[in-house]
Amino acid sequence: MRLKDIITVSVESVAFGGDGIARVDSFVLFVPFTAPGDVAQVEIVSLKKRFGRARLISLLDPSGFRATPRCRAYGHCGGCCYQHISYDRQLVMKKNQIRDAFVKIGGIAEPPLEDIIRSPRIYEYRGKAVLHTGKKMPAELGFMDVSGGKIADIERCEIMDETINDQIRAFRRSPYNGPGDADIPFWSDGVDAKEECVVRRVRGREFLVPRDGFFQANLFLTDRMVEEVCRIVSQKERGTLVDACCGSGLFSIFAAPFARRVLGVEIYEPSVKYARINAERHGVQNVEFICGDMADVFRAMETRREAVDLMLLDPPRAGLSPEALRAIVDVKASEIIYISCNPATQARDVRLFCEAGYDLAGLVPLDMFPQTQHIEIIGYLVGRRL
Repeated sequence: MRLKDIITVSVESVAFGGDGIARVDSFVLFVPFTAPGDVAQVEIVSLKKRFGRARLISLLDPSGFRATPRCRAYGHCGGCCYQHISYDRQLVMKKNQIRDAFVKIGGIAEPPLEDIIRSPRIYEYRGKAVLHTGKKMPAELGFMDVSGGKIADIERCEIMDETINDQIRAFRRSPYNGPGDADIPFWSDGVDAKEECVVRRVRGREFLVPRDGFFQANLFLTDRMVEEVCRIVSQKERGTLVDACCGSGLFSIFAAPFARRVLGVEIYEPSVKYARINAERHGVQNVEFICGDMADVFRAMETRREAVDLMLLDPPRAGLSPEALRAIVDVKASEIIYISCNPATQARDVRLFCEAGYDLAGLVPLDMFPQTQHIEIIGYLVGRRL
């Protein structure tokens, strides 16, 4: 097999990240935008020692799992990678990918994995978009393309709430002083660009969030996500609950009735500001928010020998830093809830927690990101020291 060879392959499965997996005499080929069961003609575009990549030329026998992509930019824009696959099959693939990550990376032979909780909507579900502007004239506006090196200039995004698409159209019509080379956040419900914060609603409560801050993106599944977290938290009486990467206080405030004391830790000061405001607005008095690096905060807690009953972690996609992991282990929390949108980094960190004295008791996946490779997972760990 050589570069630019055109061959016929059968696609067996889809890897985390969205590429179809085919084998040629046990040699693995990754083929984007293919589905399990496809028989396809492909061109070899790169070859490594153990695997290669190919591009799809034509489908000789399309898979029964295929669906018609809704987006006109699909295949060029890098935001989605599963629109060509039926939603039911997307969930099967994601569950298999989670299991594989926890077996191969996490070292857990039988991960306690529940069925994925479906998104009530599979399009028009996102409440926030961060679009890039380019240096060209007229100005580009969109997500990175499939190569990751250019901007895919888009008119609308099919997974965004329609009020965001309205804003994208209005932005394009507005006077614009040349190319920007910047990121622009768009929130659903048409928030004025001059406003410092936005309002999000979860389980009947309003939360103020910094305009450039983080909040769960799925408008129709965040309520359920909070319910699942509270289901675990409420299993027993808690003394101190620590909510790390707490953002604007979403989990801290909903978990407050189940603990005597809640400590929220967040490094982004504007989020801490609004977390305090949100707690005050909802009359929650047993929550304290600290602005700081979690590793520093936890090292100080360990020095003071503060007891922690439950640690709630919701780090960025890259997972926990080695410093944060060591500091969390040293605090010796009785239980840990670890929320992640990246099974690979979550499995990596869970393996280290298990080596430090915890058992993985449950994995609850929620499909917060239909049509994409991403999946949210609530992991629950129990310390063996008890």
